[in-house]
Amino acid sequence: MKEELTAKMHSEFTVSKETDQKHRAGCVWGLVGYDAPREKIEEWAKEYGVDYDICIKWKSYWRNLHDNSK
Repeated sequence: MKEELTAKMHSEFTVSKETDQKHRAGCVWGLVGYDAPREKIEEWAKEYGVDYDICIKWKSYWRNLHDNSK
């Protein structure tokens, strides 16, 4: 019973690969800003374990979220 409960509790904290990449890209954009040069984006993307193309894929999502939160 305890093992089943622990497995269920852990499963509630998992996210899909896409969600993980989206959040990592959001961290990059939050650090470098939306007008950062490619080199800076690539540098921080590497630090967060995501590649440049993934960051670009999610740029408009995070920018819109940021712009609409003001």
